[in-house]
Amino acid sequence: MGIVASICMEPIKRRRAEKDLDEKVAAALRERARSRQRTFRSVNSITMRLPRFKDGLRDIKDVFDQYDEDSDGTIDNEELRRCLGKLEVQMSDREVDDVHRYCDIDSRNGIQFQEFVVLLCLMYLLFGPDVTRRVSEFESAKLNYVFDELIDAFLFFDKDGDGKMKRRDVTQRMNETSHQERTPSHITAQLFKEMDINRNGKVNLKEFLYSIIRWAGHETEDDASNEEGSP
Repeated sequence: MGIVASICMEPIKRRRAEKDLDEKVAAALRERARSRQRTFRSVNSITMRLPRFKDGLRDIKDVFDQYDEDSDGTIDNEELRRCLGKLEVQMSDREVDDVHRYCDIDSRNGIQFQEFVVLLCLMYLLFGPDVTRRVSEFESAKLNYVFDELIDAFLFFDKDGDGKMKRRDVTQRMNETSHQERTPSHITAQLFKEMDINRNGKVNLKEFLYSIIRWAGHETEDDASNEEGSP
């Protein structure tokens, strides 16, 4: 009976964690939008930064390997607790559990590399630049740069500043540059569909980050092996 109850409670816990953390992230985004000038003024300016994002993500892979203590390609709950402890992020056990659920975007019961980048970026947004300094003193400036630009790219699309991108936001931003032809609606629809991972009609920061990481072209070993095995 206890196992059945635990299974039934898991979706409820996930929804609660999603809602609570989305609200915290949205508040941090609003504060950031008030205190910083806009970094991006067009979709093209974001696209041109993708190679830099890829370079920064390559450096984070070594950090992921450090915290993936059993080298299974996944950071489990206990490894995450030790990771956040080393980063001096103060959280209760329940909050760590919620972060683990929140960043397990593909629901594979652990945090893979792409999700780990999302985790670090969210911790950077919520707790400040000391997080990246503790990740790597030597690489902290580069990580700050990458995370700042990834977050600012989301703010470019989040036109009403509520922490949720809508399809119309993406469509409007894709077609704001007057000297270019309008982007076909099926392309903007597909772009939004790829980002809207939970299919609720809105894209939050973690979904956006997860998508940008893929578009930047960073492949994990699992991604590469899957492509090799595909027809």
